[in-house]
Amino acid sequence: MTTSNGRARSAGSDEERGGPERPARRRSVAGLRQPRVAGAPVSWGVFELTTDDPHLPGPELLLDQVQAAGYAGTELGPPGFLGDGPTMATRLRQRGLSLVGAFLPQRFSRPECLAEDRAWLTGVLDLLAQGLPDAVRPKAVLSDTSIEPDRMRWAGRIAEHPELRLSPPRFQTLMDNLHRAAELALERGFEPVFHSHAGSYVETDDEIRRVAEALDPSLCGLCLDTGHARFGGADPVSLLRDYRSLVRHVHVKDCDLAVLDQIRDEGSGMMEAWRRGIFCELGTGSADIAGFLAALRELAYEGWVVVEQDRFLTDADTPAAMLALQTRNREYLRAHGF
Repeated sequence: MTTSNGRARSAGSDEERGGPERPARRRSVAGLRQPRVAGAPVSWGVFELTTDDPHLPGPELLLDQVQAAGYAGTELGPPGFLGDGPTMATRLRQRGLSLVGAFLPQRFSRPECLAEDRAWLTGVLDLLAQGLPDAVRPKAVLSDTSIEPDRMRWAGRIAEHPELRLSPPRFQTLMDNLHRAAELALERGFEPVFHSHAGSYVETDDEIRRVAEALDPSLCGLCLDTGHARFGGADPVSLLRDYRSLVRHVHVKDCDLAVLDQIRDEGSGMMEAWRRGIFCELGTGSADIAGFLAALRELAYEGWVVVEQDRFLTDADTPAAMLALQTRNREYLRAHGF
């Protein structure tokens, strides 16, 4: 993609974005700002579907391990997990960590849910603003909800069920509500990006591209999640190259296609895929993480790179084991120049 004067924009560029200013980052010898690497609570098993899991670490231990594993920042996790606004800010400041993103799912294609979802979104953004009044604000990572029953059941097999795709009117509703949510985030000083997700109405390669083509880039960019993209049959490197000017946030996640084959054969859904470890240690799956990182460098991406490994924890996931795993993920990126 190009700007109005024909110049190609690099992935993560601030040009034409209209979002909040970014902090200064270290520069390479070539003068480009270098991406920084963050972790995420989901890699420690903490996300919206696991909040009652007794295996979960507490917020203090989780942030201690994010720092110890070598990450410079973290995403939010379920709103409230890191505490109220001031508590969250104190915990991050004590460890020198930046808050880089907040995952904010919405039922964009369902107008009957608009008021409830918009009130929730406003509350989370207000919590973040309260805790970070003077700091650079995290990305507002907007996503279509992944708890749609039909889509969760048939996740990974959507191509076999065209009746589960959004009709043109519902797709337009999704885009309209996405843009309105993006405006809400911008009004509060947060840069919005859209995140595709397995089990949602934006899972497959053509669904991701359908949204990307319809996005108003002055309102919203893309958060490219390599694992969810690969799960849906997309090539993350191709998506990055094709929509480089829209990619303003990155989730680096691997995907084990052997697990995907199992759930397809059995007729299982997204929950079972998570339980079986569909999102595996970096470099051990089929998302071509090495190729994706090389493309980020080639395209001079300057945003945050967030390591994610969505996990359901078991008794084997001791604090020491979790730290070792996420340290290996961090070392994988370091070995590839990040």
